[in-house]
Amino acid sequence: MTIDQKTITLLQTLGLTTYEAKAYAVLAQIGSTTPFTLAEEAGIPRTKIYDTIKRLERQHWITVEKGRPGKITPVCPGDAIGSRKSALLADIDQMANEFTMTYEKRTEAYLPKTNIVRGIGNIAIKTADMMRRARTSLYLFGTLYYPEELEPIKQQLDAAKRRGVILRISSNNPVRTKENILDVRESFSRLTKDFQIAPEPFIRTLTIDSKEMLMMFPMSEEESVDQGNLVALWIENEMVTKAINNAFNIMWANPEWTGNSP
Repeated sequence: MTIDQKTITLLQTLGLTTYEAKAYAVLAQIGSTTPFTLAEEAGIPRTKIYDTIKRLERQHWITVEKGRPGKITPVCPGDAIGSRKSALLADIDQMANEFTMTYEKRTEAYLPKTNIVRGIGNIAIKTADMMRRARTSLYLFGTLYYPEELEPIKQQLDAAKRRGVILRISSNNPVRTKENILDVRESFSRLTKDFQIAPEPFIRTLTIDSKEMLMMFPMSEEESVDQGNLVALWIENEMVTKAINNAFNIMWANPEWTGNSP
């Protein structure tokens, strides 16, 4: 008897072996029959048919009438398949829930830690604190340095340099505030030769060791009177910080962007 391969595959999905799937598929079509007839119609070796029948009976796919030869009868497909379908769907739902929980936990582990820092005083403290943690690299790029920031920043840059930290600074120059014109290049030139004059961006960014970063959003000169309203975003996440560093290094190596081309 010809048996649709798709049917066999679906029955195997419900837990049957190839022989068991073939046997039940044949029984569902021809009804009750003897072991030898079942073996012939399903293409199952006679040496395997009795073991196949025993397993199908044990799993409640068939009933076996005692006698010589005993007759094998399929359990109603709606009952046999329906109960297993429900169990399979329940297992699939449980698996999906477990995988989702594991996935969400893994995703949460990569979510950046973030914090809002307000006011130039707090931003200066956070900047110095981050610089103290630098061990491999310290990139500072952006615009608008306030007079009260420069000395603490220079102190931390000097300490980082003595620790062997790679320093890179990119800034517009000079920086104009409401009361002052600051020569940033002059301020930093004694600390590092890795200084570039760059176009004025709209944010200032400090990255430390490809682990954490601080992005300050400067206000315009007209707004800069109230420095307590300055806002910075602190992010601790290796993936995010590395992405920012990669973008910075691409710009750093491009003399046309920095305006430092010969």
